[in-house]
Amino acid sequence: MSDTTPTENTTTTRSSNPYLLPGAIIIAGIVIAGAIFMVKKPANVAVAPTGKPLEASVLPVTSEDHVFGPSNPDVYLIEYSDYQCPYCQRFHDTVVEVLKEYDGKVAWVYRHFPLDSIHPEARPAALAAECVAEQGGNDAFWNFTNQIFADQRSMSSDRYTEIAGNLGLDTNAFSTCASSDKYTSRVDRDLTNVIDLGGQGTPFSVLLTRNGDTITFSGALPIERVKVLVDRALKSVK
Repeated sequence: MSDTTPTENTTTTRSSNPYLLPGAIIIAGIVIAGAIFMVKKPANVAVAPTGKPLEASVLPVTSEDHVFGPSNPDVYLIEYSDYQCPYCQRFHDTVVEVLKEYDGKVAWVYRHFPLDSIHPEARPAALAAECVAEQGGNDAFWNFTNQIFADQRSMSSDRYTEIAGNLGLDTNAFSTCASSDKYTSRVDRDLTNVIDLGGQGTPFSVLLTRNGDTITFSGALPIERVKVLVDRALKSVK
């Protein structure tokens, strides 16, 4: 797995269960101008090149997720991200702009996709973020996340503790939490899900509409391309 340069994988599916991806998504090997597109399949079943049906589905958005934006959006932008990934840093700024463009219509969900083999600080940062959320809630989580992406070069356990202290958290409790395995299963849950969905690099994103349509794409796409996909998702909302 690796950081993903701006490329696109897309597919649209429909489920009767809102905010739940009904079928797995696979990458079709169609490369056009640097973009990789995913093929729409009938009957809500994604089929691998071997013809074998795939069963993976995106985890539904719940109260346990870290959500920024409206509480009842038309579309969730679910991003599987790595705190140490330079493309994730770039895409972070893009999603901020997307939420401004689609105020009240799109909410952002952050999930973990640490590339442990190449980014040694990705998982510690993810665990630290969960410990920040434990004490400070959703707002503190997003504040921490914004600060990490604003300066990835300073990533370290000392920096995470510093941010926690600046947020008014109990730094002793935070440090104990961050150095433990308390949230390892949470991070691994997100990681397993994105791998099952076909994610091979970061960032990997899913647009999930209120009526269950989904569009997936990989990489730090520029805002113009993301807006095209968001518009497509919004058109499917009834």
